[in-house]
Amino acid sequence: MSKFFIILFAAACLLTTSCQPVISKFTMQKMVAIDDEGDPKLYAYQDDNRIIEPEEYTFDRQLDQMMSAIQKSGRKKILIYVFGGMNSVDSMVSITDEMARIIYTQSDYYPIFISWESTLFECYLDHLFMIRRGAKSYTFGPALSPFYLTVDLGRAVTRLPINLVYQSYGAFSYDGDFPDMDEETMQKIQNMKMQVYIGQDNYPYYYSVLARTSYIAGLPLRIITTPAIDTCGKSAWDIMKRRSKTAFIKAQPLESSVEKEIKSALSPSDGAMSRLMDRISALYREHPDYEFTVIGHSMGPFIINEMISRYPELPYKDIVYMAPACSVIEAVRALKPYLEKNPKSTFYNLCIHPHRDTQDMMIYGCLPRGSVLEWIDLYLSDPVSDDDLTLGQWDNAVFLLPRLMNTVQSQIVVKAFGLRDPETNTIVLDMPGQHTDFGEPVLRFWEPAFWEIPPCPEMKNGIKKGR
Repeated sequence: MSKFFIILFAAACLLTTSCQPVISKFTMQKMVAIDDEGDPKLYAYQDDNRIIEPEEYTFDRQLDQMMSAIQKSGRKKILIYVFGGMNSVDSMVSITDEMARIIYTQSDYYPIFISWESTLFECYLDHLFMIRRGAKSYTFGPALSPFYLTVDLGRAVTRLPINLVYQSYGAFSYDGDFPDMDEETMQKIQNMKMQVYIGQDNYPYYYSVLARTSYIAGLPLRIITTPAIDTCGKSAWDIMKRRSKTAFIKAQPLESSVEKEIKSALSPSDGAMSRLMDRISALYREHPDYEFTVIGHSMGPFIINEMISRYPELPYKDIVYMAPACSVIEAVRALKPYLEKNPKSTFYNLCIHPHRDTQDMMIYGCLPRGSVLEWIDLYLSDPVSDDDLTLGQWDNAVFLLPRLMNTVQSQIVVKAFGLRDPETNTIVLDMPGQHTDFGEPVLRFWEPAFWEIPPCPEMKNGIKKGR
């Protein structure tokens, strides 16, 4: 049985491996790709008329060229952008090249893009065949894989009634602009120093009615699709979170000797992100006139939280989370100490409209409703208190951040984009209307106008609201 699973794993890895692209030197100097264990992934790149193969250079050489290019550019504003999860690094190369050229030519930033291996299927295979007790195991991994699969299937089947109840409740729950709030709560919101804004939902009423009808009709199919998601979704999610940590410190295999463990513990952090940030920190110490903007989409804030906690000496002027999948408390633990020591820094938490977070239809109601963040809160994570819920959902951010970030409220902006709202959807009227819309270059998400609250908004329940 174990041999069968090993063969299946090897075949799946071959299927998920694609031909590596050749990148330009321009892109190589603005991209860090991180593999499934936290090592840098190098690509062949075009240098003048010659292609430099990955075997011909090292990550240190790539970082040398990146730091040199930053200084030669004369730019003092560095943008660090971290892609979200469920992406393969190979698939992000062309996107990185496109975005790097746009941002470099149309702004005064020097952009650095971080992509990391986090495809759903590959992460689940890692859970099923390799990761045991937080580390790769080449013995226990394959040997125990049938039992791990059994546990996953059993969890999905036994949780199905629970998941269907939550889904049904969501289909009939209140769909107004705001939940009911007493006068005391309204007064507290009005007294907040935090800037909070929500755009208008200008979709016609019948859209919600049709969505609910479609969702109810899709119940028979969801009896099949929900367990399929629950089987691999939670375990893959856990592996993705693991990889956001191994990007900084690589884990030793479970079979490592004590000597190797001690040597690793006494050595500098060896993940690709640590090596990059060590070089950026050294550059800043030599040239303290640099300032940094960090932007992360979805799971990208997991890496940014770790980065700010490990490298708090850098001046992160603007910290922008776009529909962050991290929990509220994870962000608070990383950001609050930094903001307290850096009163000129601002944290922007950008959300899609709460109606779309809870009501989004996937494949016409054949899949559980709601955005990826809704799925995380309901199916993929195990929140034990309200501050374990995802930060990217507007309701979670607005009602949890004030008390958790009480000393730095004035440095926080929470903004929910409207739906077909010209106040917030200024470039494309329907975007961002879904979780995946964030990070689309057409939205020019690197410009402050995208993060900031529109001028002269109205007030409703103490919350600034689009006209």
